[in-house]
Amino acid sequence: MQALQRRIGTLEDAELEVMDQVETQQAALDGVLAELETTRAKVADVTAARDAAFAELDGQSGELTAERARLAGDLPDDLVALYEKVRAQYGSGAAALRARGCEGCRLELNGSDLRVIAATADDEVVRCPECSRILVRTAESGL
Repeated sequence: MQALQRRIGTLEDAELEVMDQVETQQAALDGVLAELETTRAKVADVTAARDAAFAELDGQSGELTAERARLAGDLPDDLVALYEKVRAQYGSGAAALRARGCEGCRLELNGSDLRVIAATADDEVVRCPECSRILVRTAESGL
């Protein structure tokens, strides 16, 4: 009887330890589940903000595409074709000539190229000798 009483006592002590561990782990699990719900709510908020931003960008893209088509309609067809060809190759068909350098390829043009560009009429299309983009001359061109 005494041996069985000691065994019952030992088993009850082990059961209490296991119950304490279960309680500790359940509290930890509850904390993790609460954090998971908070994170899910944040993800939902960020996803909604992202979707709203995409919708706004899609609207702006449509407006800009329509404006680009309208503006391109006012330009000579051969110039638009040249621009599109260069754009397909480099990602942009034109670049500013600023401080004696092409903003497209970021290279400074040599003196002889700059003299040729300076001597070219304002209504003539000028292209970068390095990357072939159409150069847009401005007051900052350095000519």
